[in-house]
Amino acid sequence: MSAGDSAAALEALEADLLLEGVARHWGFDLRSHARPLLLRRLRQHLREERLASFSALQARVLHDNEALEALLRTLSCAEPTLFTDVAFFQDFRARVVPVLRTWPSVRVWHVGCGTGEGTHALAILLHEEGLWSRCRLYASDACEGLLSDARTGVVPLPDAAAAARYVETGGKGRLSSWYTRDGDWAQLRPELRERIFFTQHNLATDGSFNEFQVVVCRDVLLAFDRTLHDRAHTRLHESLARFGFLCLGRKESLSRTPHAAAYEELEDTGRIFRRVT
Repeated sequence: MSAGDSAAALEALEADLLLEGVARHWGFDLRSHARPLLLRRLRQHLREERLASFSALQARVLHDNEALEALLRTLSCAEPTLFTDVAFFQDFRARVVPVLRTWPSVRVWHVGCGTGEGTHALAILLHEEGLWSRCRLYASDACEGLLSDARTGVVPLPDAAAAARYVETGGKGRLSSWYTRDGDWAQLRPELRERIFFTQHNLATDGSFNEFQVVVCRDVLLAFDRTLHDRAHTRLHESLARFGFLCLGRKESLSRTPHAAAYEELEDTGRIFRRVT
């Protein structure tokens, strides 16, 4: 075995032991996450923490809850910026909002909300479209530390690029009207937060907790292997009302999932599906 192969084998063993320890001690089971992406993010975390190996990270994480929270933050898929995917918000306004207007009440579940920027962007959109008073927006993540940040309604101050993205999505005013500035941070308006319910939920292990008209689960499942991927799709299917909307990331698909036949994809939307059975 070459030196390179030996180092790779040792890293794989250390990664297995780290994930096993996190699952058994803290209850966060990351063992079924797609290994290449997981290893890339773990290596990134090692660099950020200035640690030499996964074994050193394991020693820290097993004895320190704050170290665990820091690890889960690194593994989070959410990006800390508003209106990241312009096309998604454009499609949501054009194709989903008109249907939501015909319903007396709407429950939305944002899966894997991270620190809440995507959730708050969705709240801004629903508010501007006159739907906020009849909506309840549930946002979930496995990491309580991320949820604690999300609940504050404080986000990094949007830059000019974020403001331009907001306009492209069909924003009806100025993005800056939705927050007050505090140095390099932005405090979102209180009315955006009063109908958002942040809750800890692990899509990999927890069951369905309500029925929703909209489920937004974008780029969360990319980190799952096939078995966990299929199990998660069963949870999403159980949670979505008939004729409700499932919003996935642009690199994700329902093909080869257990419930693919239950959905139809809205044309020209880039991964917005409607449950039809």
